[in-house]
Amino acid sequence: MRKFYKEDNQSIPAIVYELSNPSGYTEINDNAELKRLYIGLYKQREIDGLNYFEDFRANLIMNIIAGTYNELEVFSLETHVKYLQDEIILGNWLTSQNINLNLSLSGIYNQTMKDEIQNYIDNYILNNY
Repeated sequence: MRKFYKEDNQSIPAIVYELSNPSGYTEINDNAELKRLYIGLYKQREIDGLNYFEDFRANLIMNIIAGTYNELEVFSLETHVKYLQDEIILGNWLTSQNINLNLSLSGIYNQTMKDEIQNYIDNYILNNY
Protein backbone atom coordinates (compact mmCIF):
# COMPACT_ATOMS: atom_id res chain seq x y z
CA MET A 1 0.00 0.00 0.00
CA ARG A 2 1.31 3.44 -0.90
CA LYS A 3 2.04 6.03 1.76
CA PHE A 4 2.81 9.73 1.80
CA TYR A 5 6.40 10.82 2.35
CA LYS A 6 7.85 14.31 2.87
CA GLU A 7 11.26 15.38 1.63
CA ASP A 8 13.79 15.85 4.44
CA ASN A 9 15.55 19.11 5.28
CA GLN A 10 13.76 21.35 2.78
CA SER A 11 11.98 24.63 3.54
CA ILE A 12 9.29 23.66 1.02
CA PRO A 13 9.48 19.86 1.00
CA ALA A 14 8.22 17.73 -1.85
CA ILE A 15 5.54 15.22 -0.95
CA VAL A 16 5.33 11.88 -2.72
CA TYR A 17 2.88 8.98 -2.61
CA GLU A 18 4.96 5.82 -3.01
CA LEU A 19 4.98 2.10 -2.26
CA SER A 20 8.18 2.41 -0.21
CA ASN A 21 10.13 5.14 1.52
CA PRO A 22 12.34 6.94 -1.01
CA SER A 23 15.81 8.00 0.07
CA GLY A 24 15.80 11.45 1.66
CA TYR A 25 12.12 11.30 2.64
CA THR A 26 10.26 10.60 5.88
CA GLU A 27 6.84 9.01 6.19
CA ILE A 28 4.10 11.49 7.09
CA ASN A 29 2.28 10.50 10.29
CA ASP A 30 0.50 13.72 11.25
CA ASN A 31 -3.24 12.94 11.07
CA ALA A 32 -4.30 16.43 10.01
CA GLU A 33 -1.74 16.50 7.20
CA LEU A 34 -2.63 12.96 6.10
CA LYS A 35 -6.32 13.84 6.00
CA ARG A 36 -5.61 16.88 3.80
CA LEU A 37 -3.44 14.76 1.49
CA TYR A 38 -6.02 11.96 1.20
CA ILE A 39 -8.75 14.48 0.42
CA GLY A 40 -6.59 15.82 -2.40
CA LEU A 41 -5.84 12.30 -3.58
CA TYR A 42 -9.53 11.43 -3.76
CA LYS A 43 -10.33 14.67 -5.57
CA GLN A 44 -7.93 13.51 -8.28
CA ARG A 45 -9.45 10.02 -8.27
CA GLU A 46 -12.87 11.64 -8.81
CA ILE A 47 -11.51 13.60 -11.78
CA ASP A 48 -10.00 10.41 -13.19
CA GLY A 49 -13.28 8.56 -12.66
CA LEU A 50 -15.30 11.28 -14.37
CA ASN A 51 -12.87 11.34 -17.29
CA TYR A 52 -13.15 7.55 -17.67
CA PHE A 53 -16.95 7.74 -17.54
CA GLU A 54 -17.10 10.57 -20.10
CA ASP A 55 -14.90 8.54 -22.47
CA PHE A 56 -17.07 5.46 -21.93
CA ARG A 57 -20.25 7.47 -22.55
CA ALA A 58 -18.86 9.08 -25.70
CA ASN A 59 -17.99 5.62 -27.03
CA LEU A 60 -21.56 4.47 -26.39
CA ILE A 61 -22.95 7.43 -28.34
CA MET A 62 -20.54 6.74 -31.18
CA ASN A 63 -21.67 3.10 -31.19
CA ILE A 64 -25.30 4.20 -31.44
CA ILE A 65 -24.46 6.44 -34.37
CA ALA A 66 -22.49 3.63 -36.03
CA GLY A 67 -25.42 1.24 -35.57
CA THR A 68 -23.50 -1.13 -33.29
CA TYR A 69 -25.99 -0.56 -30.46
CA ASN A 70 -29.46 0.90 -30.44
CA GLU A 71 -30.73 3.41 -27.89
CA LEU A 72 -32.75 0.82 -25.99
CA GLU A 73 -29.66 -1.38 -25.51
CA VAL A 74 -27.68 1.58 -24.19
CA PHE A 75 -30.51 2.67 -21.86
CA SER A 76 -30.64 -0.88 -20.49
CA LEU A 77 -26.85 -0.89 -20.03
CA GLU A 78 -26.96 2.43 -18.19
CA THR A 79 -29.54 1.06 -15.78
CA HIS A 80 -27.60 -2.18 -15.26
CA VAL A 81 -24.25 -0.49 -14.50
CA LYS A 82 -25.63 2.55 -12.60
CA TYR A 83 -24.08 1.61 -9.24
CA LEU A 84 -20.73 0.88 -10.91
CA GLN A 85 -20.90 4.17 -12.81
CA ASP A 86 -21.66 6.14 -9.64
CA GLU A 87 -18.72 4.64 -7.74
CA ILE A 88 -16.30 5.28 -10.62
CA ILE A 89 -17.42 8.91 -10.85
CA LEU A 90 -16.94 9.27 -7.08
CA GLY A 91 -13.36 8.00 -7.48
CA ASN A 92 -14.02 4.86 -5.46
CA TRP A 93 -11.85 2.62 -7.61
CA LEU A 94 -11.47 -0.25 -5.13
CA THR A 95 -15.24 -0.38 -4.66
CA SER A 96 -15.69 -0.19 -8.43
CA GLN A 97 -13.28 -3.07 -8.89
CA ASN A 98 -15.38 -5.26 -6.61
CA ILE A 99 -18.70 -4.15 -8.12
CA ASN A 100 -17.63 -4.86 -11.69
CA LEU A 101 -16.09 -8.19 -10.71
CA ASN A 102 -19.41 -9.32 -9.23
CA LEU A 103 -21.80 -7.69 -11.71
CA SER A 104 -23.77 -10.17 -13.81
CA LEU A 105 -23.73 -10.04 -17.59
CA SER A 106 -26.78 -8.47 -19.19
CA GLY A 107 -27.51 -7.28 -22.72
CA ILE A 108 -24.57 -5.42 -24.24
CA TYR A 109 -22.76 -5.64 -20.90
CA ASN A 110 -21.18 -8.84 -22.15
CA GLN A 111 -17.99 -10.59 -21.07
CA THR A 112 -15.86 -8.47 -23.42
CA MET A 113 -17.18 -5.19 -22.05
CA LYS A 114 -16.91 -6.44 -18.47
CA ASP A 115 -13.30 -7.52 -19.06
CA GLU A 116 -12.38 -4.18 -20.66
CA ILE A 117 -13.83 -2.26 -17.72
CA GLN A 118 -12.16 -4.61 -15.23
CA ASN A 119 -8.81 -4.27 -16.97
CA TYR A 120 -9.02 -0.47 -16.87
CA ILE A 121 -9.98 -0.44 -13.18
CA ASP A 122 -7.31 -3.01 -12.28
CA ASN A 123 -4.62 -0.99 -14.06
CA TYR A 124 -5.78 2.23 -12.43
CA ILE A 125 -5.52 0.63 -9.00
CA LEU A 126 -2.12 -0.90 -9.77
CA ASN A 127 -0.77 2.50 -10.81
CA ASN A 128 -2.47 4.67 -8.18
CA TYR A 129 -2.97 2.69 -4.96
